[in-house]
Amino acid sequence: MNSRLPLAIAAMLALTACQSAAELEQKPPTWSSVYQAHWQTVANCIVARSQRPLVTVTPTFSSNHAHIVVKNAAGAVLGTFDVREYRGRNATEVAYRSIYGGPTSDAGGDARDIADRCARPS
Repeated sequence: MNSRLPLAIAAMLALTACQSAAELEQKPPTWSSVYQAHWQTVANCIVARSQRPLVTVTPTFSSNHAHIVVKNAAGAVLGTFDVREYRGRNATEVAYRSIYGGPTSDAGGDARDIADRCARPS
């Protein structure tokens, strides 16, 4: 019976990792925050700081908004950042969605650290 548990956990993780960015966008954000910083500056910084070995970061920029998809080496989505101008001020809202959990989880802590650092003045 103990040998079945790791197999079940591995199968569950594999299924979770197969979500597309569009499927992930249908879920509520894991966390969101508003920062006193320009949205483009925050978005570019998140792209730069999210780059890691075996991770692909793909940003898409549009008017007052950036959508950033973070994938593992196999192409599975790990999480997404939505970075947008907040109420036309020099403020930015960042919403992060993680495959590892929703709003009531502790998932996305590293992503929040990245966003927090990017919003600090240099």
